[in-house]
Order: sequence, then structure tokens, then C-alpha cells
Amino acid sequence: MNSSNENQPVFNAGQLFGGMQPTPQQPIQHQAAPQQPAAKISSRVSTTQAPNNTGTDRPITFWGILDAFRRRWIPALAVAIPAAMLVAGVLWQMIPAQYETSALLKIQQYQQVLGADTKERESEFLTYRDSQINMLKSRPILTSAMRVEGLKETRMMRDMKYPIEFLEKNLDVDFDYSAEFIRISLEGEYPEDIAMVVNAVKDVYLDEVVYNERNQKINDLRLLETKFNELDQNVRKNQQRIARMADELGTGDSKIAILTQQRLQENLRDLEKDLRDINDDIRNEEAIRLYYRERGYTEEQMRAAMPMIGFGGSRNAALPAAAAGPDPGAVAQKKLLEIRSKIAEFQRNIRDKNHPGLLAMLRKEKELAAAATGMVAAPQGTPGVSISKYEHLLKQREKLEEEIKTMTADLRQSGARLVQLEEEKRDIASQEKTRETLAQEIANRRIELDAPQRVSIVQEANIPEKRNIKKRTQMATFGGFAIFGMVIAGFTMFEWFSYRVGSTSDIANAVNLRLVGTIPSPDKGGLLGLGIFSGKVNYDEWNRAVIESMDVVRTYLMRHVDPSRPASILITSASANEGKTTVSCQLAASLARSGKRVALVDCDFRRPSAHLMMDGQEGPGICEYLRGEIALKDTFQQTQAAGLTFIGAGQVDQDVLQKLAADGGRAMINTLKSQFDFVIIDTSPLLFVAEPSMLAQNADIVLLSTRKDYSRINYVAQSRDSLRSLQVPLLGAVMVGADSDFQRQSYGYRQEVQRKVSRDNMVRS
Repeated sequence: MNSSNENQPVFNAGQLFGGMQPTPQQPIQHQAAPQQPAAKISSRVSTTQAPNNTGTDRPITFWGILDAFRRRWIPALAVAIPAAMLVAGVLWQMIPAQYETSALLKIQQYQQVLGADTKERESEFLTYRDSQINMLKSRPILTSAMRVEGLKETRMMRDMKYPIEFLEKNLDVDFDYSAEFIRISLEGEYPEDIAMVVNAVKDVYLDEVVYNERNQKINDLRLLETKFNELDQNVRKNQQRIARMADELGTGDSKIAILTQQRLQENLRDLEKDLRDINDDIRNEEAIRLYYRERGYTEEQMRAAMPMIGFGGSRNAALPAAAAGPDPGAVAQKKLLEIRSKIAEFQRNIRDKNHPGLLAMLRKEKELAAAATGMVAAPQGTPGVSISKYEHLLKQREKLEEEIKTMTADLRQSGARLVQLEEEKRDIASQEKTRETLAQEIANRRIELDAPQRVSIVQEANIPEKRNIKKRTQMATFGGFAIFGMVIAGFTMFEWFSYRVGSTSDIANAVNLRLVGTIPSPDKGGLLGLGIFSGKVNYDEWNRAVIESMDVVRTYLMRHVDPSRPASILITSASANEGKTTVSCQLAASLARSGKRVALVDCDFRRPSAHLMMDGQEGPGICEYLRGEIALKDTFQQTQAAGLTFIGAGQVDQDVLQKLAADGGRAMINTLKSQFDFVIIDTSPLLFVAEPSMLAQNADIVLLSTRKDYSRINYVAQSRDSLRSLQVPLLGAVMVGADSDFQRQSYGYRQEVQRKVSRDNMVRS
């Protein structure tokens, strides 16, 4: 712990004077030293730094925080450990150990199928698992679980105002066991009740989510079957309509129907050709008739002269030369053969024997057969007659025109029906394909209805028999460590923001003061320099290191004084317990060892302590001298060091302080300087009382004592500024405890000196 006396060097008189034996006091010559102006001394390390630097703008670093913890680790642990144990104990008592139960559900990696893989099997497992976990804790599931019979009447839920919110907060759904296992757990005071709640949530989830998925599949299957039936009925109706259209066309094959159309078109072209031929014959007959009229033939003469066609009689005589032409019988015979060939092919391709095209070709065959024989059958009931060829051609043309008209109409009608048939067939082909797809989907879904569910029960929630202390232990441990860390962090940060002097560089960099010297403290060593697991301190080595360190300060000090004149050196500090008395006593002893006449004056009137280190008396001292009660020489106390005189503080009162304020101790200091080479003045802390400031104005040199890990940088900087404002010769600062590892220093010279003295004594003996 960093108490007020931590790392404070403790000396006795023998240690202070380096083991020197007392020697007779040299006579003191009381001479008045001439007053000369004090030498101008600058305590600044570098003039480039700001003189008002307080050192509180340093950045927070890891090593700085670690150093702050090192300074306060003892009080920090002394408070943190009991506080952590207390908080852990309180939490252990406050947090009740409750019962815990859990139910296990298993989620298959893939959707279970019996037939071919479906898209559901390819669904991402983690996404499905997370969605099921969220579904288990969803408000609809918890609300349905609370409707389970008897659940609201349990002791756990009976007096609960918001049971749904309680379950949302306390029902734990996770996958701690494995990625494929979902654990539903709940803690509570009543084991039967928590088991009932967990099982209710589990059962409702299975009914409304897992099993409902199968019900949804059944509903989807029924919907597909309904759509399939509707589509099947529509396809059947269309098929019947297409059959009727095929019957009307005389064939069910669209290719044959197209060929039939082509043949009908050929027949139509033949009829049109026959019509053209008849028209040519009619024009020839008309030319013959015109020839006879031009020659004056009468109708009777022309009738007798022109050939006749008999109906029901024999064939007429040969035609006259003017009317001669190709043999009509041969032409008709040729056409008869052609029409009969077409009729035979037509009958092979169609099923309807009353097809209009077939009937037309049959009539044509009958007429050609009559023309081939030269006889035309007379209508039934009429006697055989004969008519002219011209009249016969006119009648044939009229008949052909009627047939062409009828066949053209039939061809257009059959063509329209054929187009409609093709469109209907294309439409029904798409519907039939859709019907087949639906039929396959229905078959697959019927098979998959028997597949196992993807989520299955592994373990029901049982009634626990033993309380679970895991949560209590975790909370108590966490609370204890949290308080421990907070206390450690609080002490560490408090120490960091105290801005204490942590190293010799802080004197130069943070305070901007020259470091005159250091006084090491005992080396604790051990873990992190905290004294843990450290060995025994060798105080003899430490005392020698302190003496040599003060000799270094003395050497530096002698460079700043005039050896031909006496000098007064004032030692002060910013606050108490910063080692100013140690520095004063050690510096006085070091100057005495150099052969100087030294007076050590204890001017710390409020808390004098120099007499303890010098093995002297507190009084009568300087206070009695200032009151005029005794002479100055009566205050002198002899010490073990030759040339060192100690003057105690005495008993202070208001008269002493008033006299000291009158001249700032100038007369006292001058009187002492007239009798000694050096006057070392040990004063009170500078920031607490006014005496150090008054005495410093009449001192030749001022030294500021600081203490590692104790002095605050801002207080030291404030003392520095106060002394500079008084324009006193501030030489610099001395740090107490600056180098804890003093044993690493080289003290071989003094050790060698002691060993040499020992060898000389042995030789003499």
C-alpha cells in the first residue's frame, strides 16, 4: 500500500554518516561573511519548453496504466478481493437455484422423400432450423399453448399477469447439443409446472406447424385433383367436338382430309375444264348456225342439216363435214376412265359414302358413260326424242355450272371445317400435356404424403428432481469478477489521473525541472517489481548506494556555489512525505564528509523530524533562539560526523512566526553563514505553509525534493512556479526512490575501499 511512509528511506545515525566514528568537533570561528549577491541559477532543462507546463496532458498508454496499477496494487487488491467476495456472496444468496427441464426435437438435414427429389429437399438447412426456432417462440404458438387445459391453473401461471411476455423472455430455444437438435428449456420454482409448460409449447408447435404442413400438403393435393378433373372434363368435351368435326369431314386424319380437299379441287378444275370445253362446243355450234343463216337456211332446214342427239333412241347419223370434229365417244370414254379412278381413290380415303364430292363424281361418271355410248337416257315416263347438239350443249353447260357452284360451296365449307379442326387439335394438345403433368404431380404428392416428417420428437420434457445451480454460479462468478475489475480499474485510473511522478524523465519533461540527483529506495524486486516472491533486501548495500547518490548531488551542487563564500541551501517539497528531510540530512552528511563545516537547521516547525534521523533532540532549537530565550550556540547539537552540527526546531509559537515573517530569517541565515561553510535548511512543504517561501527568499540555493510514485506532477509544477515567481535561485529537484534496482548500480569503488581497509588492518595485526 502507498501509505505516507511507503518507500520512505529510514536511516539511523550510523547509516547516515556511512559508519564513521565520532570525532572531536572542530572549533567554530564566528566570522561574519560579507554579503554578496546570489548567483543566478536556472533550474530549467530546456528554454524551448513552456515554463508553465503542468505535465497533465500526457496520453494514456498501456505502460502508464500498468505503472499506475503498480503504485496502487496493494490497496486495490485489499479492497477488490473483499468487495468481489461480498458481491459474489450476495448474488449467490439473491439468485435462487431453480429447477430446469427441456424437450428435444430433431430436424432432419433434408426433407424426407419416398420418390423423386423435390425442391423442398433442396431447401437450406440452417434457414429452416432458424425459422423453426423463431416459430417456437412466436406469439401465436405461445398463445395457443396457454389455451392448453390446466396450464393457466398451475402455481407457476396462476398469479402471473402477463404469461405470454414471461414465456417470450424466459423460454429458451437453442441448439446447444447439436446443429440438428432443438432444445426447448425453461427454469422455474415448480418442477411439474415447467414440464407441463414445455410440453404444451412443444405439442402446439407440432400440431400447428409441423403436422399442419402435412395437412397443407393434403389440401394442395385436393386442389390439384380438382383442377385435374376440371381440365380432364374440358379435354374430353373438346375431343368429342373434334370427333364430330372429323365425321363431318369424312375422315379423322388431317393429312387425309387435306388430300381429299386437293382431290375436290382437282374435280372442280375438271368441271371447270369441261365447262370451258362445252363453251367451246357451243361457240362452234353457234358458228355453224350463223353459217347456215347467212346462206338463207330456215330453222327447219338447219335442223334437218345439223346432227341430232337422241334420248332413249339410237345414235344419229354422221354429222356434216362442216360440223365434223373429234369423236365425242372417244373423248367421253377417256374422261370416264379418269373419273372412275378418282372415285376409287376417294372412296378409299373417306368413310362417308354420302360425301358431296363423291356424289358429284358419281353423277359425272354416269353422264360420261352415256356420252361414251352416244345415248342419253331419257327421263322416266317420257318417250324417246332427239334434240340438236346445240340444245344438248346448252343443257350440259347449265348443269355443269350448277355442279361447279355446289362443289365450290362444299369445298369452302370443308376447308373452313378443316382449319377449325386443326385449331381445335392444337388447343387440345396443350391441354392434354397439362393434364398429363398434373396427373404426374398428383401421383408424386400422393406418394410423398407417406414420407416421415422433417421434425420429430426425441425427448419429452420430464419433471426435474434436482435444482440447477449453473445460473447462480455463473451470475455470482460474473458479479464477483466484475466488481473486482471495477475496483482495480477505479484505483488504477484514480492513480493515473493523480499525475504522480513515475520516473526521472517526468521531472525533466513533465515538470521542466533539472534533475540534480536521486536517492534510491530498497529494491523489492520480485514479480513486476511489486515485491512478490522477492528475496531479502540487503540494507548495507542500499545504505552505501544512498551515500554515493548524495555524493553525486554534492558534487553537482559544488559546481554552482562559490567555494570562497559560505552558502545557504534550502530544501523543500510540494507536499508532505516527499523526502525533503531525508535529502536535507543526507546532503548535510555528504558535505560534512567532504571536510566542510555544515549546519543542518530543522525549520519544519509544524512537523519536525530531522532530530529523529540525526539521533538528536527536538529542542531547545531555532524557535527558542528566535524568541531570544537562548543563544545560538546553545542550540548546537553534536553529531557523529565531524564538521556537522544539528539545530533542532524547538517549540514554535506565534511570536516565532511573526519574527520570521519580519525579515524572512535573513538575520538567522546570515549569522549561521558566518559560522559555517554550508547552512542546510529543512523546511515545511511549500504549498501548505508560508515559512518555506519566506526562508527561500534569503537562501542562496533552493532544492525541491520529490518522491517517485508519490509526488504529484501538478503540485510539483505549482511549487516550481511559486519559487520562480519569488525569483529565488531554484537549482533543481532531487528524487527520492528514483532507482529501485540499486543493486544493479556499480558500487564497486566503495566496496573495494572497504576491502582494502580490511586487508591493511589484517596486515598490521
